Amino acid sequence: MEPKTEAAAAPKEAEVVAEPEEAKAAAEPKEAGEATGTVLVTEPATVKVEEPKANEKPEDKGAEAAAEPEQKEDPTPASGSLSFALLEQQQTKDALRISRTLVVLRGLPGSGKSFLARAIGDAYQDHCCVISADDHGIKPESPSADGYKALDDAVVARCSDAAASTSVLIVVDDTNHTQDRLARLGEIAEQNHLVAIFLQTQTQWSRDVPELSKKSKRGLQEAQLEAMKAPLEEVDLPLFFGWFLLSSVQEKVRCTSMDFLKTLDTLEAFKNRRISENEVDLEQYFKPTGALHCTTKFCNYGKAEGAKEYAENPVRNSLYGSAFELSLTALFVTPRTVGARVSLTDEQLKLWPADAEQSSAASLPPGSRAHITLGCAEGVEPVQTGVDLLEILALQQDGQQGEPAEEMELGSLTYYGEGRWLLNLREPIGAPACFSSFYGHGLSAPAHGSSVANGK
Repeated sequence: MEPKTEAAAAPKEAEVVAEPEEAKAAAEPKEAGEATGTVLVTEPATVKVEEPKANEKPEDKGAEAAAEPEQKEDPTPASGSLSFALLEQQQTKDALRISRTLVVLRGLPGSGKSFLARAIGDAYQDHCCVISADDHGIKPESPSADGYKALDDAVVARCSDAAASTSVLIVVDDTNHTQDRLARLGEIAEQNHLVAIFLQTQTQWSRDVPELSKKSKRGLQEAQLEAMKAPLEEVDLPLFFGWFLLSSVQEKVRCTSMDFLKTLDTLEAFKNRRISENEVDLEQYFKPTGALHCTTKFCNYGKAEGAKEYAENPVRNSLYGSAFELSLTALFVTPRTVGARVSLTDEQLKLWPADAEQSSAASLPPGSRAHITLGCAEGVEPVQTGVDLLEILALQQDGQQGEPAEEMELGSLTYYGEGRWLLNLREPIGAPACFSSFYGHGLSAPAHGSSVANGK
């Protein structure tokens, strides 16, 4: 597929038999069919007006028209069906135009996915590429492994670095009604350092099987749609919601973290209080945990306590897919994890669950646990990163200011005992991020997981 979505082949000239006085009405614009991997345009049909034939009576013409089958077009979805941040918020559109993003559309056949794909293509123009399952012969009611392999190969090709300069917003137009498909596309995004946004269609009939049966151009029976609706609803909620760092800043944060570990490894104060009994190389000691993100709510596909209530929050719905700038104010290291503390704004706190700090014995303010996991020691689950941060903050709240260790280029380094180090940054690191969600291959994960595999 070419990076710039092009108009579909021009429709053949339409020959419409009409009385001269009806020519104007007959020349109404005729909309092209559903998108098949391209952004379609609407062009007026050419009208050919014929003079009445000899001995032809007007009623004969009316009878002829009545004999022709009526071609009914699905009505255009209501404007509310396009209420997505990436279409309505200028700040978000500006951010996504300079960062690489994979937009995964979800919905049953006939629910308005192709309409949404066209709207996104129109909004982002040369920055957008739409990849349609229809172009790869995929039938969601009877999917084939070969079809999905071809689709995934096309997505990977667009996500690869070779195509990075041409298409920064890649839209996958498919039902994506199963967890495996969502997980696979999320995996492709992570492997190529893209943020994935999962958008479900919002038309009034998006779950109305009888109505979908009428609107779908596939001629599907209601039983077939019901069979697809069940798995779609099973994964209505993701493994977790959170802010995912945009590709434009991920490498900067990783490099800052590595520089910090390198410098820390050379300090006498650190050497005298090593995090391990054996001498270690910190860069090798801590293993990366996947895409950089700050989890807000761990949902476990709806099984976690409060998951449904969080997902149905109007604020959460209105801000999904929005671009934010996170403020990284400190880096911390323990024998188990290395992470970055995130200081949330009032607006960002609206997305923060009230129970996120309950695991701490101290009474800490909302948002205290907000962090990005940068690495974990072998055998340590990333969930530990948030626990380690809360322990340090609890010590501070208890009046323990720690032992000043070093004035570094990035800020002041303090030791809090038991191998816990905190670097308060002189200048916070601004990290553009997108509020989105994550779907994994596993059916569940531990509560408050902290990596792309485990949630937090």
